[in-house]
Amino acid sequence: MNKTFATAGLVLGAGLGAAHLAVKIKHHQENKHLAFARMHANLLHDTAADARLTAITNSAHYTELNDDERAQFMNANRWATLWSLMLRLGFKSPASFRPVADAFMNGPVGRAFWKSARDHRRITARDKHDEAFNNLMNEAYAEAASEPSAV
Repeated sequence: MNKTFATAGLVLGAGLGAAHLAVKIKHHQENKHLAFARMHANLLHDTAADARLTAITNSAHYTELNDDERAQFMNANRWATLWSLMLRLGFKSPASFRPVADAFMNGPVGRAFWKSARDHRRITARDKHDEAFNNLMNEAYAEAASEPSAV
């Protein structure tokens, strides 16, 4: 009987150890993502604050924008990045985020930004979270763009 308890204890201990390791790995991945998001936000902040720094981000979908429009797009990108992170980390649920996405898409800058950025965000999505965020934003965009006042 003691051998049975010892075996059960070893199996339970191994299971708990594996679960603990999985949680640590997830936590480490979230910390890496947060550090990246922080660097991204700082870079966007610096770039939007100084028109001279926008040349590097002047990709094909930004070439037609003047400095003010480019700064607005970068600000919109900062918000989208923050909201995506809030959803990823559970600070917002998809249901509580949807009104935010709707309000964002009801403004001309938000709608124009998403129209320009959505294909890039789709191809650079790294996981199911990014895909779900993009889907929420695309749904809000589609609804806002289909409204008569949005044209």
